[in-house]
Amino acid sequence: MNLEDSWDDETAQDAVDVLQDLVLWEMTAQRWEHIAEILRRIERAWDTGEAIELRDAITDLEINGPVRIMRIGSKTVTGIPKPVLDQRNTLVHKLTSETRNTPEDERGRQQPR
Repeated sequence: MNLEDSWDDETAQDAVDVLQDLVLWEMTAQRWEHIAEILRRIERAWDTGEAIELRDAITDLEINGPVRIMRIGSKTVTGIPKPVLDQRNTLVHKLTSETRNTPEDERGRQQPR
């Protein structure tokens, strides 16, 4: 198994880092729906072991965070909706517990740090 087909602790930690920031974001309902879809992608990639898709979904989540400037007359922004928060919490639990409980060899870590 090469590094492109697996992930290491750093990939999981990158996901957890952005998921921790997610609770502070404020966006429109439409943007939260998009975030929910990205969270589903992260979960599917984690569950199926698709490392490249996992990295791509984490990157998408990072770049789809809230924008600093709102247009005049733009829709109301809100904090994280309950369903998205639940998704986020499930992912954080999954990523942190599986990373802690799985030997590095089984996660496909290739290079020592």
